[in-house]
Amino acid sequence: MNWPRREASEVVRQFLDMTARVRVKAPHVTHTLFVSATVRNDYTAVFDEWKPVPPSSFGNWLDAMGVDIKGDRHIGRMRKSVKVEKAIVTEGRISAAADDHTEETFATHYAQGTTLRIMSGRTIATAQQHWLDKALDRVDGPTVISGAVGEVDQDLLEDSGLSAQEAADIMAGQLDMGVSHCKNPYQGPYSRPGELCAVAPLRCLECRNAWILPSNLPQLILFKQHLERLRTVLPPQAFERLWGQSWVNLRAVLEGRTPEELDQARKHIEAGQAVLDLPLAANTEFDA
Repeated sequence: MNWPRREASEVVRQFLDMTARVRVKAPHVTHTLFVSATVRNDYTAVFDEWKPVPPSSFGNWLDAMGVDIKGDRHIGRMRKSVKVEKAIVTEGRISAAADDHTEETFATHYAQGTTLRIMSGRTIATAQQHWLDKALDRVDGPTVISGAVGEVDQDLLEDSGLSAQEAADIMAGQLDMGVSHCKNPYQGPYSRPGELCAVAPLRCLECRNAWILPSNLPQLILFKQHLERLRTVLPPQAFERLWGQSWVNLRAVLEGRTPEELDQARKHIEAGQAVLDLPLAANTEFDA
């Protein structure tokens, strides 16, 4: 091992060096390395076998601390329980739990039963969390540009990650897909590369190519009304399967708008200045 203080031979060697002078004074002690030197009340030095505190002292400590345990009141019974707790605290890392002996000893004598289940569970949970974090890092929803309608310009879109041409096309309305603008309708995740997206605007709220501007707010409100109608005619399981992610993303976008912005958008709808054009398939939903 690379830790001499835990190597058995090194411990014995150091113990022999420390007790050499006492053992010279106690030649009658031959069955143990544990010797002691004490001075009696009459100032007489006594060199004899070292006698540890009897095990019953653990029971006295339990009584003094008010701790009740079942079974034999021996400190050795607590050892494995302590190891289990260390495994929990250190999330199953053997190198941390085996802090008073070798890792091999821990793996042989303690990494079983409850301890092993804890370590296995931690390992599985850590792996699951790793892949969950990776999944959450993906951008599978629209990019939302906040602010007033007149505050959004081409420079702001370019600063948000669009190219100059993409920003210019969005500002000119050439990429308006109904409820959002599309960064590239010919490179959508729901169609083959080079083909025009066939699911817009129904799936725009689930698409990473979608860019939602303040000017899309009236259409988003109308789309929300459309989904609310579908919720009344579709079974919950069918609605969740078909529209669950769009519903969650849409609500998140609308909750980020101020009451004043929502009121203004509703006025545009009431004045007939905003309409929502949906394909025929959007009105023929059923649970197949």
